[in-house]
Amino acid sequence: MVTLRLRLIREHNRLYKFWMRLLWRICGLNSPIVLMVHGFKPSQELCKNSFEITGASFERIISYLMNSGWRAMTRKQLLNGQWRRKSFYITFDDTYDTVYSEAYPILKRYQIPFTMFVTKDLVDKLGFITSDHLKELAKDKLCSIGGHGMQHAVFRNLTEEETTQQCREEQKWFEEVFGISAELFAFPYGRIVEVSGRNRRQLRNMGYKMVFSAIEGTLQSSWFTGGYFLPRVNVSEKFVEKFIAGKFPEFKDCEGR
Repeated sequence: MVTLRLRLIREHNRLYKFWMRLLWRICGLNSPIVLMVHGFKPSQELCKNSFEITGASFERIISYLMNSGWRAMTRKQLLNGQWRRKSFYITFDDTYDTVYSEAYPILKRYQIPFTMFVTKDLVDKLGFITSDHLKELAKDKLCSIGGHGMQHAVFRNLTEEETTQQCREEQKWFEEVFGISAELFAFPYGRIVEVSGRNRRQLRNMGYKMVFSAIEGTLQSSWFTGGYFLPRVNVSEKFVEKFIAGKFPEFKDCEGR
């Protein structure tokens, strides 16, 4: 039986998505966006959900953006709020090893900056980024590494102490292995159903400069979301088709997890 509390959280999530989508429509398709990518498959037939895309479709959307007057933001521009119309930033959640084999050569060719949100306990697991590839990418000036938690947990279900542990241990790992302090963070799953206001306040107090959700929207909605639950757009096969055609994608086409 669904509790009243969970019903209210789900309704909050539904209304939030409605307003974010409405704001994007008001601002228009040329609004600045952060693209969210997960894993890659060798063919469209093998893309079973909205979190999988082919390398060919990824290159297609990148080529379209770069040849249609869009500009790739640097991490500094992203952090400083330099979000002009027709600007975009690329992020990868969980960081599958196909990011290295499929996406990285394309981004390097176009010289597009990007951030990988890495979950430490997934590194070297089957299908996910290897330690060697991660270290190689971290040395490239185009690449930055952001936090995604130690175990890809649902943050709403964590206590304050567990939330602190998820982030502090990951920050320590970043410093020891890569010699960096992560400024960006993306919540695993990333909807209001999985992320509470307390979670957002905790991450703000931990020193992150910017935190992302997995809810569809444009960066121009930041006045509504704040800097610690910023919207992104999930890059799916359907999103690529509709965006290039100048159409707004459906919820299921561009919301992540």
